[in-house]
Parts: sequence; C-alpha cells; structure tokens
Amino acid sequence: MPSRRSSSAEVLLDVLEALPPGHRLWVRGAGRSLFPLLRAGDSVRVMRCGPGSLATGDVALMRQGRELVAHVVVSTRPWRTASLLGPQDAPGGVTLGRVVAIRRGRWVVPLPRPLRPALRLAQQAASTAWAWPRTRLVSRGVWDFLFAGWSLPLRRRLVGPLEVRLLTAGDLDALLAFASERLVVSPGFLRRQLRERWGLQDTERRGAAAGAFDAHGRMHGFAWVDSYRQEGLQLEGVWVRSLVVAPRVRRMGVATGLLECLMEEARRQGQSRVFADVDDDNTASLRTFERLAFQRAGATLTQQANEAWDATGRSKRLVVVERTL
Repeated sequence: MPSRRSSSAEVLLDVLEALPPGHRLWVRGAGRSLFPLLRAGDSVRVMRCGPGSLATGDVALMRQGRELVAHVVVSTRPWRTASLLGPQDAPGGVTLGRVVAIRRGRWVVPLPRPLRPALRLAQQAASTAWAWPRTRLVSRGVWDFLFAGWSLPLRRRLVGPLEVRLLTAGDLDALLAFASERLVVSPGFLRRQLRERWGLQDTERRGAAAGAFDAHGRMHGFAWVDSYRQEGLQLEGVWVRSLVVAPRVRRMGVATGLLECLMEEARRQGQSRVFADVDDDNTASLRTFERLAFQRAGATLTQQANEAWDATGRSKRLVVVERTL
C-alpha cells in the first residue's frame, strides 16, 4: 500500500499554524497565487500574525483548504483578499501571516509596509485591465513572441538539460508546484493518483504520469496516461491527459519525450492502444501527436468522447486521436 504520510506542504501548514505571533519563516509552495509577482518555485518570508494585524495593501499568506495562497488584502471590513490579476476571493480561508519578502533564486525582494498603497493601486489596475478580453489577447501574443524559436538558444542555456521520466511518490511537491502554475486539475486528485496509482513500484503501478525536470528538480512539463473511469467518464481504454509544457521549454522536444515515456509505460502494462483527446483549436498538440503516428479516431469514438465531456459542462469540441502500441 502507498504511504499515507503527509507531504512536506502539509507538514509546513501544521508548522505555520503552530508558530507563535511575530515569528518569521521562509515558505515555498504558494504557486502562482500572486502571479506575476510570485511564481511557482519562489519562496515568501512570512511573519506569523492574524487578520487583525494586517491592513489594506498588505500581502497575506492564506490557507485555503490544504493549499497556500499569497494574496493582497483589499478590504479589512469585511475581510477580503484577491490575487493581482483576479477578482476577490470568496469568503473563508485562514490567515497565517503577512508576507514581508519574496525570494526568487538568489534575489530577495522585501515588501515594506510603506508600499501598501502602491501595491493596492497596482492590484486594482491590474485586475481591472486583466478582466478585458483584449488585454489577455495582447498578453498572449507577447508571451508567444518571447518564447518563439528565436529565443530557443538562450532558453536552452538558462534552463539547462532536462530529464523526462516517470513520476514517483517523491515528486509530489514538484508536481503540485507545477499544477498551481499550469494545470486546472485538482491538487487533491493529483495527490491521490500519484500516491495510489502512478507513483507505485513497477509491479503495482496503474496508469502513469511523466514529467520533465531540470537539474534543480523543478518540473517544466507534465502529462499522464490512465483510464477515464478514474474521473467517472464511461470511456474505454487508457487516455493521455493534461499534456502541458511550460513556455520556457517549448520547442525543446519536451512534449514528444513525455508522450514517448508514457507510451512505453503503457506498453509495459499490457496496453495495446492509447487514446488522446485534444481541443480542436490546439493545433500545436495535434501536430505533436501526429508526429508520433497518432491517427484520427473514428466518428463513433469521437462522438462518445464529446458527449461524455458535454455532460460535465465542457463546451469545446474535441478531436480524438489513437495509436496502436
């Protein structure tokens, strides 16, 4: 049976909640909750305190369920917090302390309290602008330009060599950090799947997840293959899911490496065929699958997959591809 021990993130939550007021601690694992000021892999220095010690414009470290987020305090009466680019959070959550500094690699950026008015104004302006579809469209265009082929040599040097491999139970924290920045999958689902299916030894493993890691253990790409029945969808076979590659490592063969790793594991587990469903406007992913000899599935299976997802509220049309192993 897989271990039931808490991940380091869960232990950290317990440590934070036990700290006396005024004590400070460096914390890693708040993901992109304050993106772009805070990214996955960054750390924040937290001074333990309650909501009564915070004011508008402070950055509060909050516990929402078993997850950590660092958000701007936008109101104290009533108590409200928000990310830099998003709407206000729903009521709830537990205030763990005030963020007094952010660390990214060797750089440490303090957040002194005199900056509170400026940070609050920046949050108001950024969240208002981000709510406009045109702003998001322009941002995506700039992002695509920065990570196009011309920047590939520089990005290779900055990221360094990457290792594509199957995930083990010890990769949970790296997976959750990547998920907080790139995936829409529930952290609870990922934690459960890695502990009970994907991260087991060869003889016990069911399905699999693969990641692309740099020399520091940071994940830059992810995908998994498993039965859709794990999520309650009545589709036969095993399906490649959540193929996501961080922009900084695009055009480096990461997606191809992830798929090849997963197909080899599916073959080892006795699968004779692998399926995948892709949004019909995701031409980059479709090209990747086609380069690896995936072919368009028949109309019946494509209709079944779309009907199964339509029942969950999904609106985009899916293209289904398959490959014989």
